[in-house]
Amino acid sequence: MNLFRKILSSLICTLLLSAVWAQTQYPDPQKTYTAQEIKGFIAEYEEKNDSKGIAIAFELQGMFYQRIYFFSTLTLTTYFKSADHYLKVDDLESHYRVKKRLADLFSIDDVLYINAPKFYIEAFNYYEAQKNEHKVTEVGLEMLNLLINKDSLRGNAQITRFPNVKLALDSIIEECQKRKDASNLTYAYNLYASYSLQKKQLDAADRYIDLSLKINKSKTQFKLLNLFQKGLIQKAKNNLPEAISLLRSSELIAEIRNNKYLMQHICQNLAECYTLLKNQPQALNYWKKTAAAVTRFYNSSGTQSSRNEFTRYELRLVTMEQKLAKQNQRYWNTINYVIILGLIMFGVIAYLVFKSRMREKDLLNRALELKSMKSLIEGQEKERNRVAKDLHDGLGANLSSIKLFIESQKDKYDANIQTQFLNPLAKNIDDACIETRSISHDLRPFSLKYGFNSALGDLVKKAQMALPQTEVIFGSYGDEPPISEEIALMVYRIVQELLNNAAKYAKATQITLQIFYEPEQISVHVEDDGQGFDLQQVKEGNGLGNIRSRIDYLGGQVIWQAAPQQGTAVILSVPLQITPTY
Repeated sequence: MNLFRKILSSLICTLLLSAVWAQTQYPDPQKTYTAQEIKGFIAEYEEKNDSKGIAIAFELQGMFYQRIYFFSTLTLTTYFKSADHYLKVDDLESHYRVKKRLADLFSIDDVLYINAPKFYIEAFNYYEAQKNEHKVTEVGLEMLNLLINKDSLRGNAQITRFPNVKLALDSIIEECQKRKDASNLTYAYNLYASYSLQKKQLDAADRYIDLSLKINKSKTQFKLLNLFQKGLIQKAKNNLPEAISLLRSSELIAEIRNNKYLMQHICQNLAECYTLLKNQPQALNYWKKTAAAVTRFYNSSGTQSSRNEFTRYELRLVTMEQKLAKQNQRYWNTINYVIILGLIMFGVIAYLVFKSRMREKDLLNRALELKSMKSLIEGQEKERNRVAKDLHDGLGANLSSIKLFIESQKDKYDANIQTQFLNPLAKNIDDACIETRSISHDLRPFSLKYGFNSALGDLVKKAQMALPQTEVIFGSYGDEPPISEEIALMVYRIVQELLNNAAKYAKATQITLQIFYEPEQISVHVEDDGQGFDLQQVKEGNGLGNIRSRIDYLGGQVIWQAAPQQGTAVILSVPLQITPTY
């Protein structure tokens, strides 16, 4: 009888413990859930006021948004909420896991990447204190990735643990091999390949890519990076068909994983490969894809609002940390709490008012700057037209009259005088007429009245005549839309400046000018195979400054791609309606 009671008591205790366990069971962050399931989790845990459950649900929602939208306001917002709730329940392991997810997103943005080291170093210090070697290596590799691919972070005070990238990678690879840490070893080999590719050590880069692919063959982020870099290696070796094959494979994985950041670089390199192979339809297709990817990632409203969301999060984090400090130090009384909260609110309000006034001032200054820029450009063109007209109608007409007079007088003199004096004089006057006409046409492009495309073709012919040792290639794609005289003239001046720069400084053997016509905009791509320059070191002189000011006035965009001894490429797009950016 006693034995039966013991068994019954044990059974009842087991059932009670199972019920309690079932009530506190949370979703697994490693699993994938549908949007409806995640919304159900959030509603359930918010109703129970369960911060732990809310934190997990928001992390799952952030992962869902990352898969769908990649870098977006929704992704960042939900991760911020998740990190906050994990901190409330003192779950530091999960808190820093989400912090690393945020750092990974920031690292790919051209503006917010400067904030990534702060998040990485926080996670790194935590995992180091916990003696979690796998996580320490994982975060360390992410910081090395920033050092390799973000020039402005080299020498950053926050990333002082890796003064020598090569030695750090060698050390990590050795540790991963000892621990048989396959995932980190895959990433380490990939980073070593990226580092070797930057150093133009193509064989070494190829070898490390193969080592990385050998470990990880599934369609993961590492497979995408490896195929993309392998394509870059083959492109650098001028093995264009193989490069295209590898880049197309990486394009497919980028589409599957919705990686908008890498997609633009993949499409751009494919466009360049097809251009070199003179496959113009495919080149046009991928240049369009490149422009669309750039617009979708860098200039989309989602990306811009994501950057704003980070600033708002920083303000929320300050408020939250103050509240947590009060909770952890209970000897603070209510009066101190109210004072501190009031000061924070006052500071936030003052900050927002200050930022609002500064923005208004910046907008006003920008408007005045654009107005001044318009007046300057109009004044320049007006003066150019005046000088061109004076040269054509004045000096040109006088030279023509002198030439006619000399021709009419030839028969009045003997053959010796004609040969020694009149013929050379007539030849010099002919040269002067040609030079006057050329200067006049440069100052006022008369060819624009025959159409924008014809004017550019005429400009290319002149460039070819001036540079007999350089091959100048011109291609236009699409039907030429109606273009206003103001836009046509400004874009003509920009192309003229780019061709002049290529002729004067690049020492190129080939210059390519391509025009893409679309219903609402025109895109221009000028590329040369000259000596290039360092974008970080170059100073904007009159030439680059003129280009930048004209593009700003037209409300267009320009992308510079250049490196020493690797040529220069300039991609610009201009809307057919002038919408100055303020």
